[in-house]
Amino acid sequence: MSRLFRVAIDGPAASGKSTTAKLLAKKLGFGYIDSGAMYRAVTLKCLEQGVEVTNKEQVEQVARDARIRFPSLGSVELDGEDVSQAIRTSRIVQNISPVAANTGVRSTLADQQRSLARANDPAWAGFTHHQQHIKGVVMDGRDIGTVILPDAELKVFIVADARVRAQRRFDELKSKNALGEGETVDAIARDLNARDEADRTRAVSPLKKADDAVELDTSDKSIEGQVEAIEQMLYARL
Repeated sequence: MSRLFRVAIDGPAASGKSTTAKLLAKKLGFGYIDSGAMYRAVTLKCLEQGVEVTNKEQVEQVARDARIRFPSLGSVELDGEDVSQAIRTSRIVQNISPVAANTGVRSTLADQQRSLARANDPAWAGFTHHQQHIKGVVMDGRDIGTVILPDAELKVFIVADARVRAQRRFDELKSKNALGEGETVDAIARDLNARDEADRTRAVSPLKKADDAVELDTSDKSIEGQVEAIEQMLYARL
């Protein structure tokens, strides 16, 4: 007998949730859905098509037309093209807030995310626990536990010190040669603070901890420590 176990991981930008979610999924043999990458992909498509990200109707249409897939762990396809690196630049960060706050975009992508979480893809190998085969999916974002998967078997809300998050994002961009000209940790911190404020105060699906989510402060945790902590939470719920 096999059961589907869903893990919802939420938190602010650069809190480590995506890397943690991806590694957790790999370790458990679960599927991984990066909901934030979907908003990044829509933002990229807008910029490539010359669509103003503040033009609500046009951005909604871009989202409806976008074909977003996760063909393998950590990879993102937009309209058949690998955009895994292209969606991780500062240009996307600086333009994503109006896209993420767009109610039509959120509705379109929410439907896609729920459908992906129900897919029970044969590629999700899972693992065996007490003679029961456990398959599942890990999804991270900002409203997964509150809106997308409110009945998820495990919800985790990741937090981290703002300066730590800015340094993490700086290091990530530097390692990928994606830093903008003159971009500093301070500049990234300002961008992250602006994104946090926009996420917390938007009218639809604001960033907030679900009532039944477990809060995990990752300021002093390694990625491996974060994965281990959530893995133990999962086993405790089986």
